[in-house]
Amino acid sequence: MLRLGPPLLAALSLIVSACQSQPPAAPAISAGPTPTAAVAAPAAQPTAAPAAAPAKPAQGGTVTIGLDQEPPTLDPEASPSAVTFYITSSVGETLLYIDENRQIQPWLAQSYEVSEDAKTFTFHLRNDVTFQDGTPFNAAAVKWNLDRVVDPNYKAGSALAQLTGYAGTDVVDDYTARVRFKDPFVPFLSYAGSPYIPMVSPTATQQQGDQVNQTPVMTGPYKIDEWVAKDHVTISRWDGYKRRAPWSDHDGPGYVDKVIWKFIPEVGTRVATVESGETQMVTVLTPQDLPRLQSEGIQIQSIPWVGMPFTMFLTSTQPPTDDLKVRQAVEYGIDRDALVAALYQGIGQKAIGPLTSVMLDDPSLRALYPHDAAKAGQLLDQAGWTPGSDGIRTKGGQRLTFSLNAIDYGAGPDQSNELIQGQLRQIGMDVTIKAQARPPWYEDNYHCANNGMELFLRSGELDVLYAAFSSSNVGGNFNWACVKDTDIDTALEQGRREADATKRKQGYLQLEQKLMDQALVVPLVDQLSVFAVRPNVSGLKFTGNSYPLVTELTVK
Repeated sequence: MLRLGPPLLAALSLIVSACQSQPPAAPAISAGPTPTAAVAAPAAQPTAAPAAAPAKPAQGGTVTIGLDQEPPTLDPEASPSAVTFYITSSVGETLLYIDENRQIQPWLAQSYEVSEDAKTFTFHLRNDVTFQDGTPFNAAAVKWNLDRVVDPNYKAGSALAQLTGYAGTDVVDDYTARVRFKDPFVPFLSYAGSPYIPMVSPTATQQQGDQVNQTPVMTGPYKIDEWVAKDHVTISRWDGYKRRAPWSDHDGPGYVDKVIWKFIPEVGTRVATVESGETQMVTVLTPQDLPRLQSEGIQIQSIPWVGMPFTMFLTSTQPPTDDLKVRQAVEYGIDRDALVAALYQGIGQKAIGPLTSVMLDDPSLRALYPHDAAKAGQLLDQAGWTPGSDGIRTKGGQRLTFSLNAIDYGAGPDQSNELIQGQLRQIGMDVTIKAQARPPWYEDNYHCANNGMELFLRSGELDVLYAAFSSSNVGGNFNWACVKDTDIDTALEQGRREADATKRKQGYLQLEQKLMDQALVVPLVDQLSVFAVRPNVSGLKFTGNSYPLVTELTVK
C-alpha cells in the first residue's frame, strides 16, 4: 500500500495549477488536486511581545443570497445541477476536502492509503463526527452512501460518474472504510473531495423518503431548515458542529444564524435586490452591472470555474449535425470573441477547449476553429447545402435547420442562445430555440432529441470528460453529444489509470484535440464564479471546485 496521508508519493504526484483571476502566462495543466506535503518548521527567530489577539467576529444575523435558479433537488448525491452545491457545500462534508488552492486536505477522513494498482482506497475516519440527527458517522455510513449512489434503483446525479467501476466498500472496523474499484481509478482521491458525494445520514434518509430532496441530513456546520418552492431555501447554523472546517479559522459552526438562498431568475431584479439591501449577496451578473455596483461600494468577488467551460454540445446522431462537416461549420460560424464582448466582459473569457484553460492550456487548442464564416460556408457547400433565396441553405428540398435546446428558469433562456442563433443564420442555418423548463430539457438531452444545447460541468478533475463523452453515459449525464467512439472511450479509461502526471497531461491534451477534430462541442466561455457582496458583509470563501462557502460570513 502507498501511504498517502497527507503526502502523495511520486508515483501518484499530480501537477496543480492554482485557481487564479487571469489565465496562466504559460501553458498549465491540472491533473487533479494533490495532497499537501509536510512543511519543515522555520528556524527559531527572536520574538517580539505577542500582539493582542484579533477580536472574534460577531456571531448572529441573517444573510440573504440571490440565486438565478431553483435547484432540482437538495439531495447532493441525486443532483446533476451546480446550483444544488452552492447551498450544500456549507451543509455537507466529504471524506476529503479540496481547498481554494486545489490541494487535498483531510476532512471526514483524517488519513488515507492508496494501493499500488490504484484500485483500493482506505480511509481512516474521524471518530468524533455525528450527523445532524444525532446518529454516528462511521465506516458503515460511508459504505451506505457509496452503495446508494450506484444502486440501480436510485437515480444518482453527478455522483454516479465519480464512482464508475465501484466494486464495493469494506467496513474494516468502525472508523476504517476500504473502497474498492474493478479497475485502476486514479481520480477517486479528487472525487472523495468533490461536493457531489457528501455523507448523508443513512438513518434519516431512509426515514425521509422523498423528503430527502428538500431537507437532507448531513454533518456540516449548517443544516437545511426549509425549502419553499419557487421562493427560497433556508439553512441555519448547526450548533452541534464542534470541529473546525478545513477552510475555517475557528472551531464550531458558522458565524451568521441563517442564510436564505433566494431564487430570483430575472437578472435585473436580482441585481436590484443587492443594491436595495433586500439581499446581501447575489450571483450570476451581467458585465453591465459590475461598474455600477462597484461605484455604489458593493464588492465584486470572483474565482474561475473549474471543469468544462460554458459549452454547446453538438448532437452527433441527429441530422444535420450527424454530419461532421456541418458540425465543423458550426465551429467556424460561432464568433466566441463577439459572445464574450457582448455578454461576458469581466465575468468570463473565451474558452479554448472542452476543459477550462485553468485546467489545461495549450497553444494547439487556442489555434482551433477561429471565427471564419467563409470557411463555414465552404464546409456546408461540401456537405451539399447550397444557399437559398432567403439566405437559409437547402439540400434535396430540405432547409438547413438546427434545434437549440435551451433551459428556461423563469426569465427566458440565456441570451447566448439568441446570439448563437444570429451568428449561425449568417452561414445559412435556420436555428430554432426550444426554450423549456428543466425536466423536459433534461429529457430531450437524454434522448438526443435536438442538435445542440449549452452546458457547463464543474469539476476540478480532468476526468470530468468521462461524464461528458463516455459511451456509457449516452442517455444519462452528460454525454449529450451522444457520441459512441471506441478511441474516445479508450482514452478516457487510460486517463483513469495513468498516475504519471506528464503522461496524463499528454493523454488528455490528445483527447481534447480529438474531441475538437470531431467537433462534438463548441467551447464558448471560461466563466468566473462572481458574487456581488454588500459592504457590511465579509468572509466569503470558495472551495477548490469554485463553490461558495458561507461559514465565515459576518454581518456588521
